[in-house]
Amino acid sequence: MGRVAVTTAEGPALVPVNYEVVDDAIVFRTVPGALPAAAVGAEVAFEVDRVDEAMSRGWSVLAVGPARAVTEPGEARRLTDRAHTTPWAGGERELWVSIRPARLTGRRITPADG
Repeated sequence: MGRVAVTTAEGPALVPVNYEVVDDAIVFRTVPGALPAAAVGAEVAFEVDRVDEAMSRGWSVLAVGPARAVTEPGEARRLTDRAHTTPWAGGERELWVSIRPARLTGRRITPADG
């Protein structure tokens, strides 16, 4: 599970999506007109985190880059065939969105020395 940041008429929005990493691109499925589809044609931010609260450890990664709709049928079919998950939101999610990170930053979280 990750979050994609998109710009809407009401301002910025963070939208949770389940995603895959395929050939150095972050890809997710959505429905045309749904909030995550607002990423298409824009520069977006994508964030994913892992937190272990019990151990006070974790990491966070932020990718920024252009998002595009995957419109070539063969490429979309290949993504569908390689997907390890189905969309958590359920229903048909036929629009693949691909983000090619232009900038990638991260942070490791470790307990403070005490």
